[in-house]
Amino acid sequence: MNKRILVISSLLLALGFLGANAHAMDVHATFNELDKDSNGTLSEAEAGEDAVLHENFSQIDTNQDGQLSLDEFKKFIQ
Repeated sequence: MNKRILVISSLLLALGFLGANAHAMDVHATFNELDKDSNGTLSEAEAGEDAVLHENFSQIDTNQDGQLSLDEFKKFIQ
C-alpha cells in the first residue's frame, strides 16, 4: 500500500500514544510533507496524496477557499 496514503491514517492512530509536544511536531511535519509547493496550504491535489484527507477535503476546508490551512488541518486531526 502506498505510504503517502497511510500518512494521516497512521498519524490518527498514533496520536493516542503521543504527548502534546510530539503531537504538535508530528502534525506540522505531516502537513509540511504534504505541502509539496511549500506555500503553507494544501491544495486538493496535495491533500489527494492521503485517502482520508481526500475523502473529507470539503468538510475540512471550513472557509471553502479550496485550500487547507494548517489550522484547518489541525482541527481535523484533533
